[in-house]
Amino acid sequence: MKAFAKVLGLVVFGIAVLAVGVLFFLTRMFDPNDYKEEIQQAAREQANIELTLGGDIGWSLFPWLGIELKDVGVAPIEHPDQSLAQVGSLGLGVKVLPLLRRQLRMSDVILDDVHLQLVKGDDGVGNWASIGPQESAAAEGADGGSGAPSTTEDKQMDFAVESVQVTNASVRYEDRQSGQVLSLDQANLTTGALIEGEPFDVSFLGLLTTDKPALRVRLDMKTVAQFDLGLKRYEFSAVEMKVDASGEPFSGRAINLQLQGDGLLDLTAQVAELNQLRMSLGDMRATGALKVTALDTAPTLAGQIDVAEFDGRDLLRDLGQELPDMADPGGLSQIALSAKLDGSATSMMLRDLSLLVDGATLKGQMGVADFERQALRFNLAGDSLNLDNYLPAVEEKDGTASQQTGGSKSTAAPAEWSDESVLPLERLAALDVDGSLALKQLTLTGQSIQPFKVEVVARDGRIQLKQLDGGIFSGTFASKGEIDTRQTPVKVSLTSEIAGLDSLAAQQAYDVPAQVRGDLNLNMDLSMRGNSMRRWMNTLGGNARFQVDDGALLGVNLEQQLCRAIALANRKSLSGEHGSENTPFRQLNGSFSIRDGQITNRDLVASLPGITAKGKGEVNLPDQRLDYRIGLLLEGDKSDMPDEACQVNERYVGVEWPVRCQGYLHNAASSCGVDSEGVTRVAGQLLGNEAKRKLEERIDEKLGDKAPQLRDALKGLFSN
Repeated sequence: MKAFAKVLGLVVFGIAVLAVGVLFFLTRMFDPNDYKEEIQQAAREQANIELTLGGDIGWSLFPWLGIELKDVGVAPIEHPDQSLAQVGSLGLGVKVLPLLRRQLRMSDVILDDVHLQLVKGDDGVGNWASIGPQESAAAEGADGGSGAPSTTEDKQMDFAVESVQVTNASVRYEDRQSGQVLSLDQANLTTGALIEGEPFDVSFLGLLTTDKPALRVRLDMKTVAQFDLGLKRYEFSAVEMKVDASGEPFSGRAINLQLQGDGLLDLTAQVAELNQLRMSLGDMRATGALKVTALDTAPTLAGQIDVAEFDGRDLLRDLGQELPDMADPGGLSQIALSAKLDGSATSMMLRDLSLLVDGATLKGQMGVADFERQALRFNLAGDSLNLDNYLPAVEEKDGTASQQTGGSKSTAAPAEWSDESVLPLERLAALDVDGSLALKQLTLTGQSIQPFKVEVVARDGRIQLKQLDGGIFSGTFASKGEIDTRQTPVKVSLTSEIAGLDSLAAQQAYDVPAQVRGDLNLNMDLSMRGNSMRRWMNTLGGNARFQVDDGALLGVNLEQQLCRAIALANRKSLSGEHGSENTPFRQLNGSFSIRDGQITNRDLVASLPGITAKGKGEVNLPDQRLDYRIGLLLEGDKSDMPDEACQVNERYVGVEWPVRCQGYLHNAASSCGVDSEGVTRVAGQLLGNEAKRKLEERIDEKLGDKAPQLRDALKGLFSN
């Protein structure tokens, strides 16, 4: 047996020596440059490419079976003049003896001066699409892969590569449909020994440039990698990437981004992970983890991100972004974030979000449900937020307007309504938003709204204000509305309910000359068309009902106006002023119907001390004018020392004393005065009543207790 083994060993050794001798002979007697045409023809048939071999083919035998190529070109066979790839030089070697043991041991794989030209044409097809054995692939697909199955041993081979070096490489990608051009230049890739199951170093350096927008990004990455081809598993530990970018998006400034972490790509499990993530951008620091599953079907992203507190103003400046003017010069200087990531190839959501902005904390979720539509989704809640800090600063006013009462005293015509567009209709039509925000307190335009809640849905050109609720000026408001850009002209509608609002505080807060004081309750349902103040005022329609309790008409003394009317009817002169500069009332209420900017009221009622006021009239919004008549019904003068000229007795109870307000809206209160025509009618009515009273007295004197039935019949006759 030992003899047999010895003989067998000698035979194998002899065959190996013979094989090496033959190969040695071939390298000396056989020149592969003589077969370039055959090699090129094989490339056409097997790879569907046009192969150019500009330099000589060099090769060696033992202990390495090596090959060296220079000036290699690759082009699609349909367009041989349009180069797809150019390689200055390529060199590699394979150890001969390990091949006999199904082991592939390669020396350094070196590629230098590599250039790729990738072009996607106007038809969306890339110039690389036809590369490869397409006929055989098609036949394989037609056969359903019915060829003889390969065993695991056939598929797998133990291999190792001492290193891979790619130097001075460049890739140019052009998309002719979008006009986008991307270039990767000065690319260098170096690896350690590639041995399955063993860690090896990887380093990459390159310069990425784009033209739309103009951008330069230098990439520098180092990591330790490990792979298992059988399991299709690739691990990357101690990843360290540095990104230096500059260009149009950063206003020419240079920014620096650093990423560190550990990565995993498992193609069998269809999972990719990035763990122990650490990121820095300027002074911003973030940590987290990412995991992507279902890589080949529907990639799904999950993870966590935590951003430590940083100065947002400094970061924006570092990114070359111009800061908007804000009332608070320190706005956005304190920002922090923590959230779970939930995304896909088309969306990204931040869930369990905690966002800190200048001391205000918002919690909930927000993100983009569809990148292509820029579909924004959010559901946030928080304690307090001061939006005024992030709006442009408002110039201080002297407060004169807020001190005025009774409206403006000017009799000049107001400025006409503007034809300028109010709403950015194109932007509104493109919105895709579904979100809500709830706050315990919101500060806006200097006012505190407690609580505050808003819910909005915008999609397909229809913007719906589902809810706008809050508490302000000691009252509450609840509104709903809609902007429908699908209609031409655009339609705007609003439904609102206000309860217990301090009307004087509201007027003073917004520097409106105060005309009414009291607790306001209002219900309105309005609609209008167009996109300018002029169009809105000309198309406004709907209805409204209001009630003001425990208030006063400011800047108008209806008691004085009443005394003047009575004095005029009595043909006497007043001895002095009566009442205060305002007219108090217990309740003021009424309803309005609105059509094409014309507001009509027929049921205004005001309960004044000793007086009930009834009103009716019209307001012309397009012309900003009003014509309003108020009737004052006397309930009796309760003063201890009434003016004789305006003394009220039972004969005047029930008589409607007329007041007319006629003028511009901005001076509505000061435009009120005695209605002379109405007073003349009242005087005639009073004279008739007095004549009737005296006639009844004479009947009583003449008849006394005699014939009571006849006396009452005569009174009734004259009363009619």
